[in-house]
Amino acid sequence: MNRLGRLLPVAPLILALALGARFAAFSVEPFGPKRLNLDTGVTTLPQGGILIDNENGLRLKGSYIEYKEGSFVRARGVELLSQRETFLAQTLDHDIPKQEARFTALTFGDANFKGLRAERALAFFAEEVVVLKGRVQAESPRLQAETLVVDLRAGEALALGSFTYQEGRATLRGQGPTARLHLRFQGGRVQASTRIPDSAARLGQYAGRLP
Repeated sequence: MNRLGRLLPVAPLILALALGARFAAFSVEPFGPKRLNLDTGVTTLPQGGILIDNENGLRLKGSYIEYKEGSFVRARGVELLSQRETFLAQTLDHDIPKQEARFTALTFGDANFKGLRAERALAFFAEEVVVLKGRVQAESPRLQAETLVVDLRAGEALALGSFTYQEGRATLRGQGPTARLHLRFQGGRVQASTRIPDSAARLGQYAGRLP
């Protein structure tokens, strides 16, 4: 994930993600006026525009964007693209020094997840971990959950709370706050289990960092 910080941090929530970059070298294509507040150093694109990280191949499109280099990027109507991932969100609020980004109404897609949606999400770029909460569901693998923590680096995910997972004719269900489901992605296949390996238990600690 360390590449997207530069563009906006979010680069693909995933794996080769360029997510933690620092927004150091990017070009701006405003759709309308570009306003710089000399007192605060904040640049606003009230009609939106496109930020492009030419070095890392990242492209952020927003219907409204404001940013301050080295500090933050905020956008609405977000479409973030890299060579491997796609992020669509209602809003994005990226704290560049912390290498963290918050999303609302996020839809994410990469080699492992298709149509992964959540009401809100928090990406930790340095750790390459993404927390999703609120009506979490994915088209592939077929999953519904209260909370999902994805480790992009390790290629695994942990669902916490009630969940439903379907694979072919088989269905796994968990009820209540103590329910857990572990997913591991290997060679284009998914291994699902309600037995949580010790290596994945740590992912549960991230869930509390997103209210």
